[in-house]
Amino acid sequence: MTHPMITERLVEAVAHWTEGRHDDAQEVLADIARTGTPSLMYGVATGLAVMAKAALAKMQGLDGETSSWIILTPNGSPPEDVVPPPHLFAARFITAFANGDSATTLALYGAAFTAPDPELLPACMEMLLAATGEAVRAATPGADR
Repeated sequence: MTHPMITERLVEAVAHWTEGRHDDAQEVLADIARTGTPSLMYGVATGLAVMAKAALAKMQGLDGETSSWIILTPNGSPPEDVVPPPHLFAARFITAFANGDSATTLALYGAAFTAPDPELLPACMEMLLAATGEAVRAATPGADR
C-alpha cells in the first residue's frame, strides 16, 4: 500500500469508530497490519496520533503547537498504577506525539513490538485507534455523544 492509501484507510477506520462501527474500524486496522511492516505500523500509530492531537487541541480550544500535554488520573495516582497497559500505551503515545517527543513514541512502539506477549502490540494499536476515534467523535460538533 502507498502512503496515501494508508492515510485513506486510517481516516476510514477512525470514521467507522466515530460512527460506532467498532468492528469495521478494527477490521481496517487489522487489514493494514496483515500487510504492514513494523516501520509501516509505527507510521500508522503516528498517523492516528496526528488525528488524536488535532481533535484534543480542538476540544481544548488550543492551537496545534501547545507543547505541554500530560496524563492525569482522577485520583492523582501514577497512570501505570491504574490504567491497563493498552490504554496506557495509547495515552502515552498520543501525549508523547503531541509533545513532539519522537524518542518516546519510538520507545513505546518498540516496547510493545518486542514484548513477550504477541497480543500486546495489536491490543495497543486497537486502543490507539479507539482513543483517536473517541477524541475525534468528541471534537466533532453535533456528534451523537
